[in-house]
Parts: sequence; C-alpha cells; structure tokens
Amino acid sequence: MITRLSTGPRHHFFGYYGICPWNSTGRHHLALQTDFHDRAPRRDDKAVVGLVAADGGEFTPFAETSAFNLQQGSMMHWIDVGFGQEFTYNDWDGERLVARAVNPRTRAKRTIDAPIAAVSPSGTTAIGLNFARMSACRRVVGYANSMYAFEGLTAIPEDDGLYQIDLRTGRSGLLVSIAAVHRQMPRFQGPHWFNHAVFNPGGTRLLFVCRMREAKRGSTSVWVADADGGNLDCVIEYGYWSSHFAWIDDESIMISTNVPGEMGFTSINTRSKEMSRMEIAEFPADGHNAFSPDFQWIVCDTYPEGPNRECRLLLHNRRRKTTLRLGSFAHPEYIHGDWRCDLHPRWSQDGRIITFDSVHEGTRQIYAADVRGIVDDDANHDCRAN
Repeated sequence: MITRLSTGPRHHFFGYYGICPWNSTGRHHLALQTDFHDRAPRRDDKAVVGLVAADGGEFTPFAETSAFNLQQGSMMHWIDVGFGQEFTYNDWDGERLVARAVNPRTRAKRTIDAPIAAVSPSGTTAIGLNFARMSACRRVVGYANSMYAFEGLTAIPEDDGLYQIDLRTGRSGLLVSIAAVHRQMPRFQGPHWFNHAVFNPGGTRLLFVCRMREAKRGSTSVWVADADGGNLDCVIEYGYWSSHFAWIDDESIMISTNVPGEMGFTSINTRSKEMSRMEIAEFPADGHNAFSPDFQWIVCDTYPEGPNRECRLLLHNRRRKTTLRLGSFAHPEYIHGDWRCDLHPRWSQDGRIITFDSVHEGTRQIYAADVRGIVDDDANHDCRAN
C-alpha cells in the first residue's frame, strides 16, 4: 500500500537514496519544505528544514538552509553521539559550508565544521564533500554559490576531496585529496571532483566516485579506500560509464556500469575486481538501488518512461529471485534536468517501509510504500520451509 506522507500546497522532499530518513522511533521523517520545485535553487533561496509526522503528515519546522538542491536535498542524517538523538543538515556559515546538528526535543543546535555526505555505521564519524565545488562542476548535486565557476577552477587540487568528520567534536580534516586520485591516474588534466561517498556495512571502507571533464566531455571513475583514507584503489577506470551503486557486503558492490558491455547492474568485488552481470527481472540499466537493512531485498526506481513519463518502483527478493512492481508514477514534462524528481527510495530501520519523493499528484511530496506484508510473508514462508 502506498500513501502520501507529506501534504501540500508547499513542496516536501528528502532527497537522496540509500539514507534512512526516520528517527529511532519511526515517528518522524526528515524533510525539506520549499515554495518552488520547477527550477534550480539560487544562492538566496531557502528551504525549511523539519520533520514530517508519520501519523497525520504534519510538518514541524526547525530551521532554514540555502545549502540544498532538488536532487539530494541537504543530505540530512540522524545521529546520536552523546547529545541525544539529533538530525543533521548542511548549511552556509557566511561563505563556508558547514553542517548543523539539531536535537528536536530541546531544539539545541550545534555546528559541525564541514558539510556531511555520509555517516558511518558506527554513527560517530562522517564523510564530507565540497558541495560548492560540485555546483560548478555539476549543478544538479551542488549548492548554489558565487565562489566557484567552472572556468576558474583549480583542476586537480591538493586541498580538496573527501573530508573526515568527527561528529562528537564537530571538527574535520582532509582524508583523501583529489590530487591523490589523480596521481594514480594522471593522464587526464581537466577539472576533477568527488561525489557520492558511501561506507560499507562494517564501516571499514569507503566507496566514492571521481568525475572529470575535459574538452567538454566527462568521464567517471570509481574508487575505494579504507575508512582512514589508506589503501586508495581504483575499482573502475575512466573510459566507462558508471553510475549508481550500493554495497552488497563489506567487499562487493552492486553498480550500474557498462564495463561488461551494455549498461546494467553488475556485482564487483572491490578487492579482486571480479565482476558478474546481475540479471534482475524488470530492473533498469540504471536506477537508484538500495538494500534493505537485512540485505535480503533490493529496491530500485526507474527514470521516466513511455508517453506518460512513468517512474516505476521495483522490489526484488534476492533469495527467491522475484521482482514486484510497487507502483508507477507519472511525472510531468516540466519536471526535468536539474529539477527532476527521481524517486530515490529509502528504507526504514526495520525494513518494513520504503519512502520516496514524487511529483505525480502535482506537487513534490514524500510517499510511503508499506511493504511489511511482503517482507513478513517472505519471512514466514522461510519459517514454514524450515
């Protein structure tokens, strides 16, 4: 069953996929609220940061930020590092990007000195990215600013890349530089930037992409490193197209890539580099893939397809190798490009609810797919079989 979680007329969305937006009780879902959703945000635009109630959909505001985009939101996360349960969002502090941590019970707020992209499974450390540089390189995932322009970028900086963030102290430091990646693959000289960093389930390693643009053509490489920045290694070189990914376990990833030939989801062992095509019924060649907390299910969306521009939401059972279509959602033509609305599915902590963003009812809102009947039936089936 699919229901709308947030309500209009204002727009509500979370943003990126593969991040749990629910608090520990499952009663509140992180969200941004805006008055527009049909253009890219400008530097002076503000989004309201708040929580949507699971019961009734009431939106409670807590702050405002101009560090957001319509694709990834403000990369919000829940953390608990000794200040009570807090949620984080990225923000500007003058001309500097930071993150804010808010305790929704007390409304106490503190500043973390780098914007957050991913939080480790331990919950104590995070990885930061330079979303201001990303805006110049690929506006759809960056935060609008006047500091960076593509024509004036330092192509391969030594002082920019992945940042390690201590969520208790709020302090950060450079972990892996863009220049360090370039030294391993030096034949391209165009502007490079990092995007989409994700911890493995054990929190011991990081997966991220380095993108490059040269002579108006772009390319993507995929990298891994230990959580402390050591053992930097290339998984997929430039020259291929590689897109969305998720960790399968601590060693292997599921990634959409054309390394084996045609574009499609592929399993790659990040140490041995062994790979095999994942033949999953109904899954697209590229979409936003996310594993359930028990890693038994994969949810994935599609880009708009057909005359009605329908985005499908698909759920795959890994043991039984079956795929269910949870729904199809028509997206109007004017929602495209840098302000498109990918479904970006996200699991709840108990693996029984999937939320996603959609515009099929005219405004951008958060929807919930209740899959408890599906996952519980599968668990009961296994019990009966044993």
